[in-house]
Amino acid sequence: MEGTGFAQSMGAFGKMLKIQEAITENLPKSKVPWNESRKFLKSITIDDIKATSLYKFHVGLFKKFGLGNLQLIGFAPMNYIYGVAKCPVCSLYPALNNQKVCTATTDALYRFFTEALEIECNVEEIECVKNGDSACKFKVGLQPISAYKILIDEIDKNILTGQSPLDIDSTEYKKRIELLSIYKLIEENKMSEIGKTYMQYAGNLSYQEKVFDPPWKKHEELESIAKEKGTFGAAFGAMKDKSTNKEGNSQKIPSEENLFTKAKPTNNGNDSAKNSEPNTSTSKGDSFSDLLSKMKKKK
Repeated sequence: MEGTGFAQSMGAFGKMLKIQEAITENLPKSKVPWNESRKFLKSITIDDIKATSLYKFHVGLFKKFGLGNLQLIGFAPMNYIYGVAKCPVCSLYPALNNQKVCTATTDALYRFFTEALEIECNVEEIECVKNGDSACKFKVGLQPISAYKILIDEIDKNILTGQSPLDIDSTEYKKRIELLSIYKLIEENKMSEIGKTYMQYAGNLSYQEKVFDPPWKKHEELESIAKEKGTFGAAFGAMKDKSTNKEGNSQKIPSEENLFTKAKPTNNGNDSAKNSEPNTSTSKGDSFSDLLSKMKKKK
């Protein structure tokens, strides 16, 4: 039985390595421009969020990682609950029960938000099949200032400071007021204390938003061409011709470095801003090596 336990442990280790290799290979190529993250953050219902290209890309990426069918099942401003039915990570730990074991999914969610979207967050597995729950569920809590920096554009800043925004109609203006109210930046039709704190903090930031194609653009173009040409083979040929024509004028692919140059913010003694500073800590639970050790002890 001891040999069987060792074989199971090594099998689990091999599968986990494949997951980690897939994450290492694909995550650096998954950086998302702020304009797409902004659409995601401005969606305030689950259906609206699921309709965004970013969400569809996120779900597909986690399948590619080998982490199963990730789905958004709960939402409140700054908080997202994801669920995975029949989570493949749980099957890696047959000897472990009465505990949460999906460290790989927790880590991947944390890295996706912080690295691909550049939004600081905390991630926690709140339910796990191995702990007797019906599905594995994960809560992603965004750090407010980190999210605000992407959510709020120049038009929103004008609204917050009482200036008349240009180039938007009354319908768009009302939508923006509603969104800023949902995110607690406006209360009773005027800037809230949270809004004032953020604007003070934002005044000390220096960054330039970079514009580049989202990682899913080529796939969407391929699907569109395939519908026109009738086959994916023809679509690949058309994409190759298009790429050749653009050679020399193509946009530089963003590097793994931070896409935005930021000046170090100063607090100016404001406690609220200090308390709102992004925290990179996350609830990750046991590491894979810890779980592997527990499996051996169970035998």
